[in-house]
Amino acid sequence: MDAIGPGAVLYLALCWAAGSLLWARILGRKLGADPISTGSGNPGARNAGRLFGPAAFAAVFIGDALKGAAAVLAGRYLGHPEWLIAAGGALAVLGHVFPLYGGKGGKGVSAFVGAALAFSPSAFVGFLVGTVASLLPLRSATLAMPGGFAAWIAALWLSGILPDSWPLILAAGVVLARHRQDFSEANRRR
Repeated sequence: MDAIGPGAVLYLALCWAAGSLLWARILGRKLGADPISTGSGNPGARNAGRLFGPAAFAAVFIGDALKGAAAVLAGRYLGHPEWLIAAGGALAVLGHVFPLYGGKGGKGVSAFVGAALAFSPSAFVGFLVGTVASLLPLRSATLAMPGGFAAWIAALWLSGILPDSWPLILAAGVVLARHRQDFSEANRRR
């Protein structure tokens, strides 16, 4: 890895800033309720869907996924090396979890989905296959998530891009860590 210059640092900072835009809070302001103080208290798609309905879930999921994808696509457009592009996607995810302006962040799933899909569509198929294969016996999207991440990492390895993917793999670990309580609750419900 070469040292990164000021342009790359600016790119990474903008990725974090873009990740810090929490679409559930933006939509909540328009609809008159802040998802941080209502429902589960999480500024993400699932809570927005509970509070405002399926269209809100879709809008927030897509908005948050687009910021992850935009970070990766901007890195490619700027000609950055693949590991730096993965770092840009990871910072969009981390911006969602730990917003630049402070305050409560989300859990990062939607931003991760956008970044991972844009980074390697073929490896993302592994994520989908692993999630569905885990979902069938577990019957819980939350509990199926680790299976999706494991299959995604295997697909990155098989495609030969695992070494450049390490920042996104670290971001996936943060997403899983943010779901610890959800895993416990989902296991208790089973």
